[in-house]
This record gives sequence, C-alpha cells and structure tokens, in this order.
Amino acid sequence: MKLILLFTFLVGLAVAGETINLNNRAAKLPRKQTYRPGKFSDPYVSHPSSKPANSPADYKTSTDEATLQRSTVTLKKLPDQYIDAGLSKRRESFKALKQFRRQVSAADFFECYNSNPTPSTADCTTLTTQVLASNQELVVTANACLVFTYRSCQAFFCSLCSTLSTSTDFIGNQLDTLEALCVENGQVGTIVGEGEAGWDVGFVSPGSGLPSYDVC
Repeated sequence: MKLILLFTFLVGLAVAGETINLNNRAAKLPRKQTYRPGKFSDPYVSHPSSKPANSPADYKTSTDEATLQRSTVTLKKLPDQYIDAGLSKRRESFKALKQFRRQVSAADFFECYNSNPTPSTADCTTLTTQVLASNQELVVTANACLVFTYRSCQAFFCSLCSTLSTSTDFIGNQLDTLEALCVENGQVGTIVGEGEAGWDVGFVSPGSGLPSYDVC
C-alpha cells in the first residue's frame, strides 16, 4: 500500500513539474492561435517550408520520409490545455464555437526518449523560434515529412495517413510544448495526432531518422 501511495505521489510531482515548465514557457513565448491539420484533397507535391527573413545561415529546411516505426504503447496523453483546439480562421462566433467544441476533444499523445547524441537545448529553441517566425501555410503529402534543421537539432512534421494542410504556427506550437516536456530534460520527443488526419511532430538528432506511428 505504501509503495502504491509513493508511486502515485511521484507521478503527481512529475505531472506538476511538466505543467509548471509549460506555463513558464507560455509566459515567455505565447502560443499562436492556429488550426489543427486537416485532410487536403487536391493533388499536391510537398515542398520545404520557406525560411524567414534574416534566419541563421545554419538553419535549413527540407523534405524527407519517416523511416523509424515506433510503438504507440509508450505514448502518453498530452495535457488538454496544450492541445491546439483549432479555432476556425473564420471568426463567425457560432461557427468558431462549434469548431472549438468539436476539436478540443481531440486526443493528442506524446513521448520523450533518450538520444545519442542529444541535441542542444539552445539549438532546438532556435529551431522553434524560426518555425514560428515563418508564418506559412503548408501542405504535406501522405507519408512525407517537413524537416527543419539547426546545428545539433532537427525538427519534423510528418503526415502519417493522408495529404494534410497545416501551418508553421501549428508546428511551432507543438515544438514549444516538446521543448518543455522533453528537450529541457535532456531528451528528444514526439507529439502524435491520431485518426484519418494522423500526424507526428517532434525533435530528433540530425541523421537519426524520423519516427512513424501506426495511428491511421
């Protein structure tokens, strides 16, 4: 009984620490209002994200494919307050409210894991800042990935099931969350969205491959 209580207490401390980390980051770098990835039906070929003006010379963007299959068993539910609810870009109050209520129930998941070498926290922070500064709408074909690289850190967004529309605002928000949950603790990590519009976004070390999850 004492062991169960101790375990419950330690889990509670870990969750509280993650929440404090995320709240502290939100105060420094407010999350952008954005929309969740959605299915895109027109024919399209993925292109790398554009680089913002005055970006560092070592900041690079490209496209790739996910090559590492990871199990969904190790995924944990992302705290609801950090799931982008996807308010409609159109601001009609009734329609936006319906969209919010529908999408806030989305269940996103995440995992942190060790990497050797471990990306520099500063390099990953630079990546997040550059992605958020890009202010770009994007389309990603099924099984393709957008890749963002800066020195020791690499970020990605992969479409796991179908062609998706998304934005650098959405990707940057997820990267900011992962910095607090994983990178600041010396790990890399991934956030995963399930369903027909399945996707994953995260941090890895350059050259280590991009993860994929069976969520379709």
